[in-house]
Amino acid sequence: MERPLYDLNGQAVAYIADDGERTICLWNGLAVAYIDEQLDCYGWNGQCLGWIEGGVLFDDRGQGVGFLRAEYSTRLRSEPGRQAKIVKRAKHPKSPPCPRPARPRGNSHLPLIDFLKAGAIDRA
Repeated sequence: MERPLYDLNGQAVAYIADDGERTICLWNGLAVAYIDEQLDCYGWNGQCLGWIEGGVLFDDRGQGVGFLRAEYSTRLRSEPGRQAKIVKRAKHPKSPPCPRPARPRGNSHLPLIDFLKAGAIDRA
């Protein structure tokens, strides 16, 4: 089942596809990132963007940038309609994983949509 990915204001800005690769797609269908087996989040461009822990998506500095619905309590907005997924480009080789701080460092000021677009090969 596909899972929406929410920004810190409760707006669904992307979803994690149920495609065996845990691809993160924007609502326009553009595949921008994916979650690997260690729950690290990599952009399609190979850059380590962050990781998921406890249902929270952290950036490479350990700041919260987004969350999954079931794990975070805030006022959630309805999801926009999904468009058909576009053809995925070839993934670039992965960079080393992001170092994880001993404890989270608050919330990021970078909007989730911009965080995810930083991993895209074709900018949305």
